[in-house]
Amino acid sequence: MSAVAEGSKRSVAPDGDMDGDMDGDMVERVEDASPPMIFSLRVSLPDRPGTLGRVATAFGKGDVNILTLDVVDREDGVAVDDLRVEAPRGMQEALRRAAAEVPGFAVEYVRPLEAFRHVLEPLELAALLDTSGGEALARLVEHLPDTFGATWAIAVDVGTAPPDVLAASMGAPSLSRLPEAWLDFGDLVVPPAGASSKGAALPRSRQGEGGLEVAAALLAGPSAAVLLGRKRGPRFRASELLHLRLLARMAAAAAGRPDALLEVT
Repeated sequence: MSAVAEGSKRSVAPDGDMDGDMDGDMVERVEDASPPMIFSLRVSLPDRPGTLGRVATAFGKGDVNILTLDVVDREDGVAVDDLRVEAPRGMQEALRRAAAEVPGFAVEYVRPLEAFRHVLEPLELAALLDTSGGEALARLVEHLPDTFGATWAIAVDVGTAPPDVLAASMGAPSLSRLPEAWLDFGDLVVPPAGASSKGAALPRSRQGEGGLEVAAALLAGPSAAVLLGRKRGPRFRASELLHLRLLARMAAAAAGRPDALLEVT
């Protein structure tokens, strides 16, 4: 068994001498080899058979291992996928170049993740909200940023003066720092009572300074909503906005808000 610890590598002089004689020509060096990291990527690629396989092959050449894949959107012949990959440390830029040989492939966004922290998928978050009772709004804004690869989340009711912050995640800005237009939820359609909301308008997203995009979805009535901020990330896609709308309404219902906007099928 090698005396070199697992997770490190050894380089030895060409003559192969490993007796440690520093007076000879042997030079031995033990270098720490950092464990791989987990990265979250959003990629877009031509929606054609075989394209994803070519991307996987290109990633493999760079020691990048695809762990999970979620389809985010498909439109106009382009597929948008969220990937979680395992790759050597410091590979953010290399990940962007790894599949340059695949025509039409692009990495929209890449960020490192904590390797052992479990990020809730939308369905898992929905299950958590269903059992959270009065803490549902707090759980919603706590997990939304990780679930959607965003920066912060805040739940607010603008029906009071001043507006009431119902819950906020770490890093959420104060309401005074948000443009007034972002706190106007009049463009978020409220379905009539007892009607199906399938045709209702999706939550909207708006652009801010410094690469910030903010999505908003009603929690209850016309005045309470959750805002989700994503800084220097990919734009919110329709499927994400739909999930945000459903999760927001589930949280309001679980929290016992009397004006919760329940989904009716």
